[in-house]
Amino acid sequence: MRRILLGSDGSAQARQAEDHVISLAHEEGGSILAVHVVEKDLMHYGMVDPLATQGDKEGFVHYVRELGERECLNRLGEFRQRARKRGVEVTLMVRWGEPLGEILAAATENRVDEVFLPPRCWGREFTGARLAETVNSSCPSKVTVLA
Repeated sequence: MRRILLGSDGSAQARQAEDHVISLAHEEGGSILAVHVVEKDLMHYGMVDPLATQGDKEGFVHYVRELGERECLNRLGEFRQRARKRGVEVTLMVRWGEPLGEILAAATENRVDEVFLPPRCWGREFTGARLAETVNSSCPSKVTVLA
């Protein structure tokens, strides 16, 4: 069974990539790991407030993590429902950090067969030969940027 990782931020371009990987997984009998990455900037902001107590800082980080989990479910929940209607199992995952690095780490940790990325996600362009070369040399899985 083929294991596919999809990096998605829920944007229009990401939704096109979602449709592509649903079809691919349906045809090949695969499963999908959909990864949503939340950048750590907001969490860091809560940790540097010199007037906040340690408990307040930890509470803030917990709150931001909960928001990230909810955002993932909101952005990718519909995708999971569409996939399930076609008989494709989707696991949702939230990671924290720099999006591309977290996606590649998730691919390695979960031993996926292929990673799919939309051409633009998280406000970044994933196109270009140099980026593709760097990404493919950094990941044991094949990485495909959809057009």
